Amino acid sequence: MSDITGLQKQLRIKTGVLTRLTKELTVYQKEEEEQLRKVEKLKADGAEGADIRQSEAVLREAQKMVPDTQNRVQNAVQDLRDLINLANEDSSFPTDDEMLIKAKEALETAEI
Repeated sequence: MSDITGLQKQLRIKTGVLTRLTKELTVYQKEEEEQLRKVEKLKADGAEGADIRQSEAVLREAQKMVPDTQNRVQNAVQDLRDLINLANEDSSFPTDDEMLIKAKEALETAEI
């Protein structure tokens, strides 16, 4: 029984990590788009060079976060997929377990 409880706990943790990272990725992608529009608007409006450079620096930071977060999402997807496979291979683990279902849903959402 302790193995099932441990597996459920790991499923809950890994599902939470994947869900959080997926949300983070969405936020960073939106921030990147917003900063890009802001830089373009500043250039179009003829803003001062210092303002444009500052906005470009913020844009570069946002652009760095997207690939890093994508890598972390991919790692979390693989970890959760491995854990789900482990649960599926364990004949004593219930296939209708709530955490297993949530984990599969989180995996599907992240892979879209």
